Amino acid sequence: MAAPLSTANEQLYKLSEPLALAGVPVPLLFLPLSSGATPLDVASWNCGTVTVTGTLTDADGDGIPVNATYNGRCNWSYSGTEGSFSGYWQYNNLKVQDPDDADPEAGIKVSGAVEWGYSGNGQSLTWTWTLTQHDFVKQGGGYDFTYVGQWDISAPDGNYTFSYDLSGSWTPDDPNNPWGDGTLNASGSFSGSGPNCTGWSLQTTLTDVHYSAGRIDGGSASFSGTDCDGNATAFTVSWSPTEICVTVDSQQPICGPNS
Repeated sequence: MAAPLSTANEQLYKLSEPLALAGVPVPLLFLPLSSGATPLDVASWNCGTVTVTGTLTDADGDGIPVNATYNGRCNWSYSGTEGSFSGYWQYNNLKVQDPDDADPEAGIKVSGAVEWGYSGNGQSLTWTWTLTQHDFVKQGGGYDFTYVGQWDISAPDGNYTFSYDLSGSWTPDDPNNPWGDGTLNASGSFSGSGPNCTGWSLQTTLTDVHYSAGRIDGGSASFSGTDCDGNATAFTVSWSPTEICVTVDSQQPICGPNS
């Protein structure tokens, strides 16, 4: 049942491709079935309140509308041999934009929020992803990106948060093959908290990290932060075509083959 209903959602709102490009999971129907559906199972699904407004044209055929805004909630329910479950997914001013509708490789901009909810067997879960800014935009022969957002999860054991703020650039070795080999530079911060953690944080910098044929063969990455108990640590990873070295808290590097 989940598969055809999820497919129907995708056919109605055409969200899979643009959201995937922006790093956003498409909110599809989730049914926690272990044994599969039977003829006695009953499922319902309603997305009647979802609206799509704005400029929905796609002249370059990249699956990204010029400027679309999604709002509304999809509700679902299930009852049958596995029990009774219900849930929803919701778009809260989710804006999807094409920076250049004449260029299919111009990138994408997304902001807004997507929310999921689920209840069953006496338990419930909600997860809200706030996308403050998710931009991946072509600049010259490469791409600049900025990802700022937060996850808020309410689970049976308490509330969790995860925040991120990451920006940088991707420079392909071949401008005509932007998703092949290339160099990544980025810096940002991450933080979170939960029922048993008052807070943790992580700062990271990626410098000239080069990908070639599915592996990293150059550059470095540095990380520093504190864990839930307030313990601080820092480490650096560096790559060469033949070797990977890890340095923890300025100690002697530990190196091994890059294979």
